[in-house]
Amino acid sequence: MTGKRGPGTGASQRADRAFIDRALDDADLNALRLALYQATADESLLELPLKTVPMYGGALKQHVVADEAVPVLRARVTEFLLHRPAGFTEERPDDTRLRRMYEEFGNEKLTDRDWAYRRDLAAFDDHPRLARWTGARPELSEDFHVAVIGAGFGGIAIAVQLEHLGIPYTIYERRPELGGTWSINSYPDVRVDTTNFLYQFFFEKNYPWTEYFARAGEVRGYLEHIAKKYGVHEHISFDSDVKEASFDAATGRWEIEAVIDGRTQRLTANAVVSAGGLFSTPRRPDVPGIDDFRGEILHTAECTGQERLDGRDVAVIGNGSTGVQMLSFIRSRARNVGVFQRTPQWITPRERYGDPIRPETRWLLDTMPYYWNWYCYSAAAQRLGGQALQEPDPAWQAAGGLVSEANDGYRETLTRYIKSQLRDRPDLWEKLIPAHAPLARRLIVDNSWYASLLEDNVELVTEPIERFTPTGIRTTDGKERDYDLVFTATGFATQKYLWPTRYRGLAGESLEERWSDPANGGPRAHLGITVPDFPNLFIMYGPNSQNRSGSLIVWMETWARYIAEALVTLVETGHRYLSVRHDVFEDYNRRLDEALLSLVWYDPGSRQRNYYVNEFGRQQVNAPWRLEEYHELLSRFDPACHDFV
Repeated sequence: MTGKRGPGTGASQRADRAFIDRALDDADLNALRLALYQATADESLLELPLKTVPMYGGALKQHVVADEAVPVLRARVTEFLLHRPAGFTEERPDDTRLRRMYEEFGNEKLTDRDWAYRRDLAAFDDHPRLARWTGARPELSEDFHVAVIGAGFGGIAIAVQLEHLGIPYTIYERRPELGGTWSINSYPDVRVDTTNFLYQFFFEKNYPWTEYFARAGEVRGYLEHIAKKYGVHEHISFDSDVKEASFDAATGRWEIEAVIDGRTQRLTANAVVSAGGLFSTPRRPDVPGIDDFRGEILHTAECTGQERLDGRDVAVIGNGSTGVQMLSFIRSRARNVGVFQRTPQWITPRERYGDPIRPETRWLLDTMPYYWNWYCYSAAAQRLGGQALQEPDPAWQAAGGLVSEANDGYRETLTRYIKSQLRDRPDLWEKLIPAHAPLARRLIVDNSWYASLLEDNVELVTEPIERFTPTGIRTTDGKERDYDLVFTATGFATQKYLWPTRYRGLAGESLEERWSDPANGGPRAHLGITVPDFPNLFIMYGPNSQNRSGSLIVWMETWARYIAEALVTLVETGHRYLSVRHDVFEDYNRRLDEALLSLVWYDPGSRQRNYYVNEFGRQQVNAPWRLEEYHELLSRFDPACHDFV
């Protein structure tokens, strides 16, 4: 229900005032204020003054405890921790009280839509966003079965829902381990770039992360823990590559061809949930001469973490999230590194990135009632305002501004940051300051990337690559550079949402062919989840489903609940299959396309080189809706939007 530890509490630790002081030095005091209020009902805590501090370089504001109130709050928290009332038990607040506390936290008044979205962000329920039967669990036919493709966050999210409902399922995972993108990627220094207090399942309380931004191995361990604790692991079929799935209208089942442990097998399922994710198919560079190169070429998804770097000449092609994450580690070991940049990126600092969670902070999270819940809520609330940065202001533009006051202010802040990191190299400013607006492309977290560019063994190359040679890379200015090892940090084929599985729906139509038709503008789905004529097929992290801000895992849980509610409806109504109506699908995508035009993603400086925008010129990754609106659209499965058979 609250922030009590998940997998074991570790050794107990007695805390004196000095220890508590160190814990409070590192604490989120506004989160502590609400946690203490919830534990004591002391109304005077809500009267402590707040102040606003700048976020995004002053583009937005957040509320924190005012300086004059900090000593008072610290003293009260310390006394509570030292003299916790005997018999104290944690309780979930009712909705009226929780809504009031949310409003007090941010000194704001929530609309009903705001409240509906935020209600579960502090994760006080045992299992937020959980689908349920409307009555007693019905008897399922003996052969009723759901096939889930992929055992990453998405596959595990829907599996936990199915496990709770008692719906039989199997997860087919093509790799020998679970983890999804956190199994695929083992390149140097790979880690999350969203704080783990947002990048986690919220039905698992207070997992003992060791860093604020966990490395891939720790994320895989977390998913392993979740899968085993919630009964999912035993339902995973590893080394199982689903090649094709065809829907049989006569039986209402999907006929599946899979290669399992090297042998082709024929399977059937009533429904299929594709949870392969957006970043599962590597995009390889199409460069002349690449097959003639005698050195080693690795897409970052092919790294094992055991690559030999010491004393070698290494190239890194790409400066997206992966290329920026790995450079510092590579530079520290390689003899020379060439960094090949096609397009400058907005590369930003992120508080606590790379920092361990100190023992005092871990103790406070484990010990102070409700603090973990409010810490998570605080992390989520800080992200809400980021939506405003994506919304151009026509009046501001008419007066000479570029995007909006907030976005232009953020651009100035990021520009100052770049110049401060390259203070002694103004010759690099023009090469590294982007022309496009911040958030027109994905923001990149700085992992000492700018600092690495200043090292003697690192060269920034901005001339386009002409071709590979047998010994290295030639750029269009005619210069050749020799390398032993080339990392291609060139991202993933994000248009291949369901790849490599081929899906055929009613009348044998290929979903891949439908989505590749220029008339359709690329992949589309209703709510990012369902497609007409492909009954009982559901997509996790489908077209135009990536959220504008906040926690991706909140949306994983939300999509999973929606899909589970669809299956509940199917079973409870006694139908064989359902399919989203064509008119509903067309109307939704018409409104979606109109909404996309009002946002920053079509910024002229970024449109042609942006994984958000596909080859048809359409933004196909992000949902244009504000978080509160998208949550409302997904708040319940609507049978009226579907045809049932």
